[in-house]
Amino acid sequence: MRRLPDNELIALARKGSTEAAGVLFDRYWTLAWRAGFAVSQDRSVADEAAQEAMEKAFVALDRFDETRPFGPWLKRIAINRAIDHLRRNRRTDAHYEAETTFHAWAVGESAADDIRRWAVADAVAALGAGKRVVVVLHYWLDLPLEEIAGVLGLPVGTVASRLARAKRELEAALEEERVI
Repeated sequence: MRRLPDNELIALARKGSTEAAGVLFDRYWTLAWRAGFAVSQDRSVADEAAQEAMEKAFVALDRFDETRPFGPWLKRIAINRAIDHLRRNRRTDAHYEAETTFHAWAVGESAADDIRRWAVADAVAALGAGKRVVVVLHYWLDLPLEEIAGVLGLPVGTVASRLARAKRELEAALEEERVI
């Protein structure tokens, strides 16, 4: 069953197959968790966001359009859950544990690549939450500006403006570190 494509697993899960649901869960848990963590920079928020995203996705499985990919849909749910947690906890301006955060993704092929990636990770982690979320959603989770605007409930112009300001801050920080 592990080799079945998502749409077949979804059809089986809709019919009540706990095994198919378990395979989907195993296949996509990490994606949901990473999306929640990328937005929140908090392991406990990522845990909660991923759990809630999986729950919400399985509850809404009847309404899911099988012609669309499951992963991006679940990732958007996890991102929204993480943003909701940040809003609820009023921690949008806090800095989180950068060393354990972006560094998990900052592993390169050479020492120079690693140093560059770690510097970028540190610079992104140092951004204010509003800019950091936009950078993570756009560059690391590959969401277009329009979709980010929808997820964050902001005008596209505001998202573009935050992204531009974040890029300027990142360039300045990386020039200072002599990484670029």
